[in-house]
Amino acid sequence: MAKTKALIGFVKMKDDELMILGNTVINAMTGNSNFTTPSPALDDIKTLLEDFSVKLAIARKRGSPEDTARKDESKEPLAEALQQLAYYVNSVAKGHLSTLLSSGFPTSAPAVGSIIPAQVQGVKVSDGRQSGQLRLDFESQGRAAKLYEYCYRKVETPEAEWSDRLTTTSSRGNIIAPLEVAQLYEFKVRAVNSKGAGDWSQTETILVR
Repeated sequence: MAKTKALIGFVKMKDDELMILGNTVINAMTGNSNFTTPSPALDDIKTLLEDFSVKLAIARKRGSPEDTARKDESKEPLAEALQQLAYYVNSVAKGHLSTLLSSGFPTSAPAVGSIIPAQVQGVKVSDGRQSGQLRLDFESQGRAAKLYEYCYRKVETPEAEWSDRLTTTSSRGNIIAPLEVAQLYEFKVRAVNSKGAGDWSQTETILVR
């Protein structure tokens, strides 16, 4: 049977989710006797988290492409540092569930009997609150899906490549930005669980305003 482990993929996590995770882990691991020599050091992760928090607030207040880029550039080293810390947690815990849970990291659930998710239905893309911003919604698959992957591309000839796959645990209110105004984009979504990924949804197309 596969050991339970702390999850290690955070780069595609939503901004707010990454903030919550960072704070949760720091609080849980500070003074934690299970993890006496965290690597990277918790103070280093605090510094990265504070920098990301400041740039996230600026990006949300002003929303310029430059502010968003600075926020994204600050997010990547934080996600990577948390990933390295999760590796450390796994090396210490060696699959011991209570030790893993004490770290504050989410864990991989033991495999359960399930089937590959069905094709995602009801994909809808609509205008966001700001220019160059879109909102993605689709029908939830409840417990049948552990998370969802989505990607997008410009509609052009020859066909553009799809973006990197982005992940979300929510079927509502996924914001994609910045996008090129007056450009047609298409989107697709699929559900993922411990058994694998379902088929991609039908594509949904929208003109960015």
